[in-house]
Amino acid sequence: MALDLNTQWTDADLAALIASVVDDRDWRLEVTKDGLAALADKSANPTGADYDEGLHCYFETWMAGTDFVGPGAAGDKTLVGKIAGALRANFPALKGEKFIYVDL
Repeated sequence: MALDLNTQWTDADLAALIASVVDDRDWRLEVTKDGLAALADKSANPTGADYDEGLHCYFETWMAGTDFVGPGAAGDKTLVGKIAGALRANFPALKGEKFIYVDL
C-alpha cells in the first residue's frame, strides 16, 4: 500500500498505511521523488546510501516489536499526527535533510 502525497490525504489515510503491515519485522517509511509514501520492509530488504539517494526522504527504521506500525500504532492519534505533520512539512519541499527524525 502507498499514500500519494500529491493528493488531499488525511491522517486517517496515513493511519491506514500504518495499519497495513504487521509489527513483526523492521519497517521504514519512505517517500519517492514522485511523492508516494510507503512502508519498506528493512528486515528482508536492507538498503544503503545509494538507494537512499534515490528517495525524496525517509524516516528512521522502526524495529520489530516497537509498536510504530500495525493496527495498534494506527490507532495512536498522537503518533499518526506527528508522522503526518513531518510528512506535510517535508513534501513537496524538504525542510532539511532527507533523513527525517520525528521525536515520538
